[in-house]
Amino acid sequence: MALELDGRRKELCDWLTANHIEPRDVPVRGDLAVDTVDGQRVIRYEAMLHSADGRLMLDDRGEDVAIERRTVPLLVEPPDWWEPYEKPTRATLLAAVERVRALHVRNPNSVTCEHCSERDYPDYSVPWPCPTIRALDEEQP
Repeated sequence: MALELDGRRKELCDWLTANHIEPRDVPVRGDLAVDTVDGQRVIRYEAMLHSADGRLMLDDRGEDVAIERRTVPLLVEPPDWWEPYEKPTRATLLAAVERVRALHVRNPNSVTCEHCSERDYPDYSVPWPCPTIRALDEEQP
């Protein structure tokens, strides 16, 4: 089912403006969340940085738009349909990789991957390191 994005976009921009946030500064895939800090509800968001003449600034590498994390008081509640968005942190991603590694271990009695070979063993056994571990280790599966 298609969503009517124009109406939602306007509603989101109106909400940002009501909270003293310039909508053009907020990247489409930037972090945007409501949180509580020291008992006060706030909006945490990422903003694209502009030069004095209004041009987008580049990050230190000169590859992407420069981003600044900002926090402002929540003055107006978000629209009912809105959901917060936060990119996963490096720590979150590394923890996910470790969970995958914990599943895909070498069977101590064979040279197979415990997880990949568990269902139909011995008819279906996947040699260790399995394609998942090879992919994590940047080898071609």
